[in-house]
Amino acid sequence: MATDRPPGLVVPVTGSPGVHRLELFLDLVFVYAFLNVSELLMADHSASGLLQAILIVLLIWRSWTACAWLGNIVRLDRGIMPMVVFAIVVLVLLLGVAGPAAFADGLVGPLVFVVGFILVRASALVFTVHVRGDGAADRRQVWRAAWPLVGSAALLLGGVLLPPDPVAGLAQHDLRVVLFCLAIVVDFAGLRALGTGIWQIVSARHWAERHSLIILVAFGETILSVGISNGLNGSAPITWPVVAGSLLSMVVVVVLWWTYFDIARPAAEPALESAEGAVRSVLGRDAYSLAHLPMIGGLILLAFGLKHALMTIGDVTDHPWEDSTAALLFLGVALYLVGLIGFEWRTIRLLGRGPLLGVALMLVLTPVAGRVSALGALIMLAASVSVLMISDLTVFRRRHGELHEVVARLGQAGGVTPRELFVDLVFVYAFIQVTVLMIRESSVLGVGQGLAVLALLWWAWCGYTRSANAYGVQADPVRATVLGIVAFTLVMSIAIPQSFGLVEGGLPGPVVVVTCYGSIRVLQVGLMWRAARLDPERRRPTRVAVVSGVAVLLLAASAAVTVRTGGSARAEAAATCLWIAAVVVELTGSYPNRVWSWRIRSVEHWTDRYALIMLIALGEVIIATGVSVVDQPLTGRLILAILASTVALCSLWWSYFDSDLHIADRAVRSCVGADRYAMARDAYTYLHLPMVAGLMVFAFGLRETLSVIHEGPNVSAPTLGHFALYLGVVGYFLANQVFWRRTRRKVGWYRVSSALLLAVLTPFTTWLPATWAIVLLAVLGAGFATLETLRSADRRSVHRFSTV
Repeated sequence: MATDRPPGLVVPVTGSPGVHRLELFLDLVFVYAFLNVSELLMADHSASGLLQAILIVLLIWRSWTACAWLGNIVRLDRGIMPMVVFAIVVLVLLLGVAGPAAFADGLVGPLVFVVGFILVRASALVFTVHVRGDGAADRRQVWRAAWPLVGSAALLLGGVLLPPDPVAGLAQHDLRVVLFCLAIVVDFAGLRALGTGIWQIVSARHWAERHSLIILVAFGETILSVGISNGLNGSAPITWPVVAGSLLSMVVVVVLWWTYFDIARPAAEPALESAEGAVRSVLGRDAYSLAHLPMIGGLILLAFGLKHALMTIGDVTDHPWEDSTAALLFLGVALYLVGLIGFEWRTIRLLGRGPLLGVALMLVLTPVAGRVSALGALIMLAASVSVLMISDLTVFRRRHGELHEVVARLGQAGGVTPRELFVDLVFVYAFIQVTVLMIRESSVLGVGQGLAVLALLWWAWCGYTRSANAYGVQADPVRATVLGIVAFTLVMSIAIPQSFGLVEGGLPGPVVVVTCYGSIRVLQVGLMWRAARLDPERRRPTRVAVVSGVAVLLLAASAAVTVRTGGSARAEAAATCLWIAAVVVELTGSYPNRVWSWRIRSVEHWTDRYALIMLIALGEVIIATGVSVVDQPLTGRLILAILASTVALCSLWWSYFDSDLHIADRAVRSCVGADRYAMARDAYTYLHLPMVAGLMVFAFGLRETLSVIHEGPNVSAPTLGHFALYLGVVGYFLANQVFWRRTRRKVGWYRVSSALLLAVLTPFTTWLPATWAIVLLAVLGAGFATLETLRSADRRSVHRFSTV
């Protein structure tokens, strides 16, 4: 629907818009904050530590629901709101970093956490008043929502600013816990006492989709917890028990994902859409804001339990496998299922027999889990959740089939499905491991090795994307292929840091990586071959199979060189050359292929897939920021560095998602036939790779720079880290302009100028302290983004606001 330029700085929501990508970007930061709570549990998983973790999760959840509510009544992608959301991103990242220190001694950590919570909630409230407060009566009604926040904020600040001496016989720490508990009671009680007049759901579609996405991203972060259980330095040996434990963990995550996204989510959304007025608001509050909370809490406990179990299996922890850890693992699954049961009952009046059986199994097995090994506990957990799924498909199949028929009648949207997003989140962990490979080598050669591995990961992801777009993600062959891709990608990701070296006592990393990559390509080529048999118009992928076969042979030769020589310096260089040759063969060998073999079924699906992988790659940079500072004391210097890092990251987000994405989408749509397929191939499959590579190099440089902040105010980043920090942004901007040139036949000279300026400044700023190097990068990035936005405001407005 065509519209004019929005008249104000804040635009109310009208109609039923879906979730904007800016909100998904914010959700990635929120889920990092949620799962960083597991660091608190890792340090103290006693009853006291568990209580503290619960309090932090509840406060972060209230911050998230405030942002979700704001996005339901205000267009966050218009007017001044993108800048507001970027500010909230900074605050939430600080919430995540400060969360584990919220109950620590000292003032900085607790104060940063509480002030961040108050500012996020207050921001949502202020803009709600601006939109909803048309009259005096409405404004008074909306301002009533401030009283729970005022009460909880006073209690939280009181808990932070307590004197160190005991008060009323309670130590400072204990009294802080009491005041935080009271603050949460006041906040949640106020939420129910206010009724539905204060907050009303404008778009049921947005509300349901926003909650399903936060659950989906939480699953992705749980996968990340599984992956990083052996640490983020790549030096832990890869053993068969570690591989088995990782695959068992993935089984648990996949089954729990299935319980929500197969039936519960698609069946519940129509119930919310059919309700109106106060009934819709109450249903949205109870089924989504409240019932989804234990689901998130359960996933956090699950992430902690899986991470601890795999650390125990890999012998990289001093913490033994204890009854308390096993209990948290199984009770996390039970808590998730309880939330799912409440969600299904509140929306579709379904008392799911499978989830009820799952809760019963968790409670029965919890006392037993601590008496077996960590691997034994994972076997029990994977078997029990598999029983849950099998029972739904067999014993309870009649009810399950009835619900499936309801969901099938509702139809599926033409965009990206949760299944595809789930695969993307697995690839995010693989991208993170690429930066770990760079850090482990910490040399120019290591950066080159990381980029070579990234290129083949990208090609594997593109192969799945092409298949899903051409054949439909619901097709049975594609659905079966997904499971194999997820499993092989997870195992491959674990071994990526050891792609060019050997670790004593473990499996040969190069062999594991090559085997998994070859298996992924076999699955993809097999899917293409089957499609060619069913569709006479499709050419058999003989060329693709030959090219991939040659590439895998080169990779196998690289692995053989490393294994036979023990990973010497000369052998490592030879292995790297073979990897690069494999990349060249794989990427160039498929390019001359007949352009009609690149035909796409849906332009919307195609462009959305690449936009989301870019968004998730930006989320990986957020994770890199958080991981780099997790063990550092929270000082003013570190807070400044985190703020600057987030500003720089937001400027990168803005350069792609503000208008470029929409303009490129229209360019692809405007072409027909072979021209469309060629543009889709060039601009997305090939030209998005250097953009993602720039982001990965930037993430590596950011981790190297942030890791030395605590060493002193005048300490500079390692030279390689500093060059990677700046040149990663340079590479991203230049690749962005090549993408722009392919789609629009134009070049944005502001971005080219900014890239050239950063390239010139890079060698002359190596002497800067690490904090100020990040600040300078943030100032330049924000400055150029502002200048470009002001210069092209009219054009960007047309492209951003022409479609609702």
